[in-house]
Amino acid sequence: MADDFSDQVQSIVGPLLSELGFRLDGVDLNVDEGGRLGAVVYYRSADCKIQVYQSAREGSTNCMIAPLDAPNVFGPHDRSLSWQYLTKFVPLPDTPLEELVESVSFKPKTTAEQLRWVRDIIGEHFEAARAGILGR
Repeated sequence: MADDFSDQVQSIVGPLLSELGFRLDGVDLNVDEGGRLGAVVYYRSADCKIQVYQSAREGSTNCMIAPLDAPNVFGPHDRSLSWQYLTKFVPLPDTPLEELVESVSFKPKTTAEQLRWVRDIIGEHFEAARAGILGR
């Protein structure tokens, strides 16, 4: 599972991150989540870092951004609070609650589908998140 996750991250999300000036900075396929194993792939640019992770405990795949001096640690376990979700730095959508509820799907998604969602989140929110994490 984990090796495949790293390969999928690099093939689905990696090209966008490369376009944005990132390079692979590390892979941890043995993140201990209390008996379950998660995985994380780290990327570094000239001024910030991004991680794409898969949490076995949460059953989710997501991404986080941090300044360059942040340690390469699994974001949800980061005690330094350096790693932040990209969406922290964007305004909340002005969407009625009913529409938000209707947009939620409980249909299981493949890892590839989840990574395409992560790629789209990065593409949509990277500039705002980068400015926010750098304090600009």
